[in-house]
Amino acid sequence: MTELLKLDLWPAKVVKRLSRVTVLIEYGGKRFKAQIRNTGRLLDLIYPGSDVLIQFRYGGITRASIVGVKVATGVVLVDTYLQAKSFEIACSLNKISWLPPYQIMRKEVRVKCSRIDYELYAEGLGKGYLELKSAAYFSDGYAMYPDSPTLRGRRHILLMKELARSARSIITFVATHPLTIGFKPCESGDAIVAKLLRDAKLHGVELRAVKICMTDENTIVLDDDNLPVYV
Repeated sequence: MTELLKLDLWPAKVVKRLSRVTVLIEYGGKRFKAQIRNTGRLLDLIYPGSDVLIQFRYGGITRASIVGVKVATGVVLVDTYLQAKSFEIACSLNKISWLPPYQIMRKEVRVKCSRIDYELYAEGLGKGYLELKSAAYFSDGYAMYPDSPTLRGRRHILLMKELARSARSIITFVATHPLTIGFKPCESGDAIVAKLLRDAKLHGVELRAVKICMTDENTIVLDDDNLPVYV
């Protein structure tokens, strides 16, 4: 287990969901809006009465963002910005065993009218591409993606399949529930995505998963850099 980030977080309670990306929370006897930096529905995690951990913000329309959600066995990291930042730190520390000899060269790369999270490069091998997906949804021991239909996710998978013809192409799922033992596509969330992932794997796309969790001390850690993937 490798420590990646130490955070200053504060406990709050969800009062109600205002939209897919905003909630009304209560902290210190006061109520205000908080942002959810995750495009999933997260209905199993963020609902009236759920206990969350927030990070205060300065500027913007919300005063805080929800970083984690408390569950019976620990905390689920839901903030995709911090998921990505933690993954990047793990890469910089050479803790992602399957990535070398490739390294991250650029972020948010424009490719064929879409944006891919990372452009990779390896001396003598050329470019590669890596797309990171949040798999915060948890069921029966497995982290899953997606928890709802996603046209953007479908487009990304098709693009990664196309890129695999001439470059290393990797889709990596970030599992954040403390009890996760593996990753599976969520058929009930989007059966088309599950089918596309299986097809992409057959055409050379690497499907990887990493387990990045939060401790009770508000520290983000890399728990498993090569979580089993079942498609």
